[in-house]
Amino acid sequence: MAHSKTAMKRWRQSIQRRDRNRSVKSRTRTLLTKALSSIDADAATAEAAVRAAVSALDDAAQKGVIHANAAARGKSRLLKRFNLAAATAVAAAASAAALPEKAAKAPRSPRRPARAAEPKAEEKPVPKRTVRARAAAPKAKAEEAKPATRSRTRKT
Repeated sequence: MAHSKTAMKRWRQSIQRRDRNRSVKSRTRTLLTKALSSIDADAATAEAAVRAAVSALDDAAQKGVIHANAAARGKSRLLKRFNLAAATAVAAAASAAALPEKAAKAPRSPRRPARAAEPKAEEKPVPKRTVRARAAAPKAKAEEAKPATRSRTRKT
């Protein structure tokens, strides 16, 4: 417990600030979680949640509850996930639109199964080196590099 009036006042102030900071942090975390779950659920409708989370991060940084770099890092990670989800949704929509066109162009008869792609004659698979071949290769090079006689002499 505090022993002076000023220490008591600082203690009361720290409790008030802690409660205020705790509510700001909690609200920021809640909005971040909601934004991430809405991105995972549906990227098209997640923009409002992402905007709210970015705004909450900015407010927390401005009030000094979290560091400015921590807010920037959080926004960067959130927006990276949002942009990736949006791009994936656009690509999926584009590929879904292209699938009916491909199906109309190349109908396949149900009696004949699709043949597996055979490797081209030019591309032969490279054989793997065995353990013996790997072990023998460095020895052969080492034997060529060494002279037949011993070049070092002992110092006495």
